[in-house]
Amino acid sequence: MVAITEERVGFRNRGLARHARQIADAAADLVRYQFGSLPHIHLLLTADTNTVAEAAARSELALVDGVTKSAVNKELRLARRKARGIAGVTVLAEVGVLVVANLANVPDKAAVNQLLVHEFTHGHQLGDPASRQQQLDFCAHAYGVARLPRRTVRQIEVLIDQREDQAYAAERLATQLPA
Repeated sequence: MVAITEERVGFRNRGLARHARQIADAAADLVRYQFGSLPHIHLLLTADTNTVAEAAARSELALVDGVTKSAVNKELRLARRKARGIAGVTVLAEVGVLVVANLANVPDKAAVNQLLVHEFTHGHQLGDPASRQQQLDFCAHAYGVARLPRRTVRQIEVLIDQREDQAYAAERLATQLPA
């Protein structure tokens, strides 16, 4: 089951938020049937770009020990800049993964379906303990806490690209959800 919360969802996006709440479990079931187990998923619905950036960055920053205050501020600024055009993001959380959906960047219910399937696929990819640890190591490297060899960083970047391709391909499953 998907835990769902809403934060700063405006009147214009309430219909999309209601639709996302209604189909979230069905989308998780589709991904689970197609790919296998899913970790605990916390879905945060919002229509505010800053909330997307803050929630995602703080979730991963909380998991990496030893991040300096200047690195935290730098990461929050970078996250706000990157979040401007995105509809959703999946990051590690204390338990499972956090999926943040920016409903302001989603035009209709069919796009909400695709977004949830896409992001839940990323949740599956990060749910494996080895993948989770690899992502934590990559985050520690990105935040300047620990250094990884260049070859390892490049391998992780290639893996991230492959995961993105797999998530885009999984969006075809969204047609099975009611729009």
